[in-house]
Amino acid sequence: MINIGEVLLLDPQKAEQLQQCGFKYTKRNIDNKEIFVFIQTNELMKELNSKFDTKDFIINSVVCF
Repeated sequence: MINIGEVLLLDPQKAEQLQQCGFKYTKRNIDNKEIFVFIQTNELMKELNSKFDTKDFIINSVVCF
């Protein structure tokens, strides 16, 4: 079981790669930077841990609506 939170990415190519794997994101503007926000799930975390470096994403333990 995993706690629900958000996974934040800055790299649009990596966000697109995850989208092609079936994960959906929303865009958020933080400090004039476009951020790609995914809801944290077990499946997403498996994908991130197998294909991405831990520096490629940030986990936010709070979901913002």
